[in-house]
Amino acid sequence: MMTRPRRLALGLATLVVAGQLPSQAQDRALAVPEMQVLLQNDRVRVQYHDVAVGETTAMHSHPAYVAYVFGDYAGVSILPDGRQIPLIRKKGDVFFNEAVTHKITNTGTTPIHNLIVELKDAKPTAAPRPE
Repeated sequence: MMTRPRRLALGLATLVVAGQLPSQAQDRALAVPEMQVLLQNDRVRVQYHDVAVGETTAMHSHPAYVAYVFGDYAGVSILPDGRQIPLIRKKGDVFFNEAVTHKITNTGTTPIHNLIVELKDAKPTAAPRPE
């Protein structure tokens, strides 16, 4: 049985209607192979983004994306040039991010659990199906 947050997060994927090409740096699915991909098609990729307390991900890239936050967390996004962007997120936050290459360090006391909906630049191939 699917939990309410998971249903909500998967429903978020159906709201995505535009996007852009991914950057040429290493795709997150390759940089972090244990990442769970829940849905992938020519328009979106829906995946979990989990980072344990004290963990730092490999440097990776995302195309533009929307994220849903499952729980409060603190972290740092580290860009290829070394710049660090503090991250403070609250349970239930939904945010948009342009294409980015970064690594994430969890600096808080709770794990990072986000659902990420990456946007692709493909055009629909058929009329949408009613759900």
